[in-house]
Amino acid sequence: MTRLQRLKWNLYRVFWSIYGRHVWDDQQEPARVSGPAEEIVAIVRARRGTPDDWVLDAGCGTGNYAVALAKARFHVLGLDFASGMLAQARAKVTDDLAAYLSFRQADLNLSLELPDNHFDHVISISVLQAVADPMFALGELHRVLKPGGTLVLSLPRPDSRIWSNSVRELVQYRVRRLERRTPGKVLLVVLKSLGDRFHPTPRWTPSQAQQMVGAGGFEFVSFKEGRQLLVVAEKMDA
Repeated sequence: MTRLQRLKWNLYRVFWSIYGRHVWDDQQEPARVSGPAEEIVAIVRARRGTPDDWVLDAGCGTGNYAVALAKARFHVLGLDFASGMLAQARAKVTDDLAAYLSFRQADLNLSLELPDNHFDHVISISVLQAVADPMFALGELHRVLKPGGTLVLSLPRPDSRIWSNSVRELVQYRVRRLERRTPGKVLLVVLKSLGDRFHPTPRWTPSQAQQMVGAGGFEFVSFKEGRQLLVVAEKMDA
């Protein structure tokens, strides 16, 4: 990574730390958080998931999915590169979850300091579009997942209506979802919306997602189309 690229990612990390600490959970409607989180838990359970399985939440954000999995008595390690996101996530670790849930700062643009073939399941929810090289990050998720283990990805779709909105419409949509509106939070929403519009990120069709997970050494299992594309895959046996 060049010096300019490092500077870019450090600024990106700082922004997401601030956004995660002050805006992210404030924008999450309860139905949007609990519904998808419960769906992820159900997928992991259905994929031969048993209590005491280890789950990696790669790009855990403020920990909503990790907490839901820990409540289902999976052992969960959440990774995120933004300290503000992690601060919010750690605040959700109650006494009864402490034995099942931990968080660690890590950058999915870099090799993960985790052992090979360690996790029974890996989830990465709306993350791969935000890394410099999605295939590199996917390779690291493949490395740390046990053979036969489950990968669950949530990926943005190119046909999502939100991406056809103007910057003004995008800002208005996100501001309406704020539970507590302050000038600082509105400014952060404006900055994020400008970044989303003028620095577009990758998006995947079902066929592109299937090709990507196949190229990454996974066997495609299923997908579901909603606000995002929910992909389930399995690491091929060695």
